[in-house]
Amino acid sequence: MPSATAPAWAPPAWNPPESTREEVVRLNWRGLRYTCRVVTSEQAPATEPLLLLGGALQDMYAWPRLERRLSGHTTLILTDLPGTGTADDLPAEQGFDVLADAALHIAERLGHDRVNLLGASYGAAIAYRAALHRPDRVARLVLVGATHGMNPRVRSICEDIRGLGAACDHADSPGRDLAADRAVAALVNHARQDLVTQSGAVARLLRRQFVRITPYEARRNAVCYDRLLGMAPIPRAVIDSVPALVFTGEHDHASTPAENRAVAATIRDAAFVLVRDADHMVHLEREAEYADLVLRFLTDLPLEELPYCTAPEHPARR
Repeated sequence: MPSATAPAWAPPAWNPPESTREEVVRLNWRGLRYTCRVVTSEQAPATEPLLLLGGALQDMYAWPRLERRLSGHTTLILTDLPGTGTADDLPAEQGFDVLADAALHIAERLGHDRVNLLGASYGAAIAYRAALHRPDRVARLVLVGATHGMNPRVRSICEDIRGLGAACDHADSPGRDLAADRAVAALVNHARQDLVTQSGAVARLLRRQFVRITPYEARRNAVCYDRLLGMAPIPRAVIDSVPALVFTGEHDHASTPAENRAVAATIRDAAFVLVRDADHMVHLEREAEYADLVLRFLTDLPLEELPYCTAPEHPARR
C-alpha cells in the first residue's frame, strides 16, 4: 500500500456573498455613538464570534477578503469604534482603555458572553487592554503588528499623518504627495521589497489611499496617532488566562519581530510566529495565509509545520 502523506496546505475557501447575511448595529456607550457590522453565514460557526479591531486607517468595511475567507467558519463583528469611520469623534486624551471598554460593550450589546478578539496594528493596543481587564470575556486573543513602545519608524508615521492632514487642505499641495510617500515608506519595507510578496502592488494601493484622503479623514487619523504618541500602545502588564497568538511579517519594520515577540512574552499562554515574505502589511501581502493562520488558532488546530510561517515560539515560557 502507498504510504500516507499529509494533505497539501490550502487556504480557507472563499465564502460566496449570497451565503452570508449582514446586520448593521448602532451603539451608544457613555454618550458615544458608534457602529458595528455583524456578518453571519448559513454554516454553523466553528468557534466563538470574532471581533476584529483594525488599524487607525481602517473602518468596518476595510477587510473584505478576510471576511470572505472567515465568514463561513465564524460570526464576524467589524466595527467603527469612536474616533473612526462613521462613529463620533474621540479626543486624543481619551485613551485605549476607553476604546477597549467600547469594544467589549459591542459583545455585551450583541448578547455574546465571550468573543475572540483580533487586534491589528493600532487595534492591537485596544484588544490587549480588553483581554487584560476582562479576560473572562475573551476566548482567544490574536495580535498582529503589536508593540510596547514607539520606535522611530512608528513616530515617523505619526508625524507624516499630521503632515498629510495639513497638506489635505490644499488639493494640489506638493506636501500631500511627500507626506503620502513617507507614510507608505514607514509601513512598507522598501529595503526588502524583493523579499516581500506583492510589495509593489501594496505600496501603490496604500499611496493611492493616502493621496485621496479627505481633510476630515486626515485630521481624525491624526488624532489616532496623537493617542499613540501620548501613551505606550501596549502596557507592560501580564495577561494570565487568555490563549493568544502574536504574529507579524518577518520583514516588518513598523512593529518589528523583536517588538512583537516582546509583547508575546507578557502573555502566559501566547504563541509567536512570523509570516514569511511579508512585512507590516501582511494582511494584504499574504491574505490567504493570514486567514488560514487566524482560523487555525481560533479553532485550536496546530500551528506547527506550516509552510508560510516560522515554527511557533512561546516566549513567556522561557
